[in-house]
Amino acid sequence: MQIQDRVFVVTGASMGIGEATARALAAKGGKVALLARSTQALRTLSHELPDSFAVTVDMTDFAGVREAVSKVHEHYGQIDGLVNNAGRSYGSTIEKIDPAVFDEIFHLNVLAPIVAIQGVIPIMRSQGGGSIVNVNSGTAFMTIPAYGVYSSSKRALLGFSMTARAELEPDGIVVGEVYPGVTATNFGKNRMVNEAGDGPAGSYAEGDTPEFVAGLIVQAIEEGGAQYFANDYIRKLAGVL
Repeated sequence: MQIQDRVFVVTGASMGIGEATARALAAKGGKVALLARSTQALRTLSHELPDSFAVTVDMTDFAGVREAVSKVHEHYGQIDGLVNNAGRSYGSTIEKIDPAVFDEIFHLNVLAPIVAIQGVIPIMRSQGGGSIVNVNSGTAFMTIPAYGVYSSSKRALLGFSMTARAELEPDGIVVGEVYPGVTATNFGKNRMVNEAGDGPAGSYAEGDTPEFVAGLIVQAIEEGGAQYFANDYIRKLAGVL
């Protein structure tokens, strides 16, 4: 898909990969709808990006997500692309998983992208096609102690993404996924850990940059492939190397 003059919805756009993706799309002439919970951060970014539109929304509020999509469509008159980037981690052993937090993680990492996709399908179908990119994780292919909730949510997203790609192909709507490696973002600061502090070791201040991952997302939109991997290690885990 050509990005120039097309309208793209980016969730989790206030920081990290989402912000970098919004900037990358705007640099190519795209019009970007910025969705996130942080109103001030969105306003600041929107002032920097021409033809952008900020919508404050909690992606776990499904009625709010549907309303946000409607606002974007009303504002631009079209929606050509959706980047499902918003997500959250959670570190806990199986023994200590908090069911309430588990439920919230799956709402954000799995159901929110599905609800957003449901919102844009009729719009894209009426326009003759569109592009949807889900930001996944290499952990979808890994077994990591104390990281089961996050990795299982990403496996679920993988399954839904593949199914959506097959179901929406006849409508000209292309669904792809991007698999970042360990990325230097504020993602670690937003991890939901239990009171015991259980969670995977490692630093989130190393590895791929948000700009690198944004480049993969742009590539996925332009080329329309099914899966894009940040490195050969993840590609090998996925069984495509």
